[in-house]
Amino acid sequence: MDGLGALMSFRVKFNLVLLLTFALALVTATVYYKHEVQKATLEEVKYEATLALRAAFAVRSFSSKHISPNFDQLPPDEFRAGGIPSFASTETLRILFESYPGYHYKEAVLNPLNLANVPQEAWLKEVIEKYRDGSIPYADENAEVHIRDQTLHLLRPIQIQEASCMACHGRVQDAPAAMVKIYGSSHGYGWKLNDIVGVQIVTIPLERSNERSAAAFRNFLWPLVGVFALLFITLNILLQYWVLNPLSLQNVTLNRLASTDALTGLMNRRAFMDSFQMELDAARYHGTPLILLVFDLDHFKAINDTHGHAQGDMVLRTTATTISQALRSVDHLARIGGEEFALLLPATTLAAAKLLADNLRRRMEQQATENPSAVTGSFGLAQWDGKETREHLLKRADDATYAAKAAGRNCVMVATAS
Repeated sequence: MDGLGALMSFRVKFNLVLLLTFALALVTATVYYKHEVQKATLEEVKYEATLALRAAFAVRSFSSKHISPNFDQLPPDEFRAGGIPSFASTETLRILFESYPGYHYKEAVLNPLNLANVPQEAWLKEVIEKYRDGSIPYADENAEVHIRDQTLHLLRPIQIQEASCMACHGRVQDAPAAMVKIYGSSHGYGWKLNDIVGVQIVTIPLERSNERSAAAFRNFLWPLVGVFALLFITLNILLQYWVLNPLSLQNVTLNRLASTDALTGLMNRRAFMDSFQMELDAARYHGTPLILLVFDLDHFKAINDTHGHAQGDMVLRTTATTISQALRSVDHLARIGGEEFALLLPATTLAAAKLLADNLRRRMEQQATENPSAVTGSFGLAQWDGKETREHLLKRADDATYAAKAAGRNCVMVATAS
């Protein structure tokens, strides 16, 4: 994988890790916050129910102490339900809850005077029985929460703690005659002091509270997602400017150093072989000709021995410049050895390649004539046969170069067919 591909792969991996981290954090925060919001919402509903239950208890207490005694002075043949504490509390909260759909207060009693107070739900009867047999411990103003069908029920046991209650619910023969006339003599009697006879119930629907909970959750979630998105974008921008851009510049430099001959600035052997393979594949795909020209500087060792390596380096750089000036942008020139160069000519016929090679040879010859420390070159030319490998084509061009040297140097030889 090249440097750019590695940087892109790093960005992808970084973003995947970032997204995974954000997703995990978002899920964790979402689960926690949703749980806390639902918990807080339920506590709020319980608080509302507790206030309503305390209000009912307060009405019962006030009625028992200040209202009922007034009704006790009525003639025996007169009975008014307003003097009964349970009736007063039930009616007061009924009026209060008229503006709150789904909110209810009632008193469920196992053996009531008013049969409308008989508990209809099996679970409610079971709770009352558990209070009565002690399965659920009773404490003054103790309340039990029951949630059924998205409705909260807050229950408080009704215990007979006032002796005055026995006047109506003790023996039927002791009860007010007017009350017996209204409610009958078969139920609502036989209660005993300190008995638990039923429960007070406040019912509050959870639908509106759940809607508020969901709205609060959404109000939390979307800003959180926005913060994560902003952080994601910010980190990517910082990654680009603080990490990837510097690395990309360094990578370009390193790639250039890795693929360039430091002395001449031409491609080195490794980069040339990569280009060679790509041009070979392209020629095979398009069916176009491909020429490889290899040339070697004549008597280069003598330059180093006579004039020194600095002069030899100058000759190599001058040769690279001289050859490059005569080439097309699609041609590939490289230094592949000490004084050995290679030139790849895509989409070039053998005849055109021969003319170019001879032109390059004359340029080097003229340079050598004008500068005694310059050298000529021996050129080997090979045309791809349409099926051979790059190594085989390179060997044929090398062989042609050796043939040019054997023929006296400063000439162009064409490789024999493969």
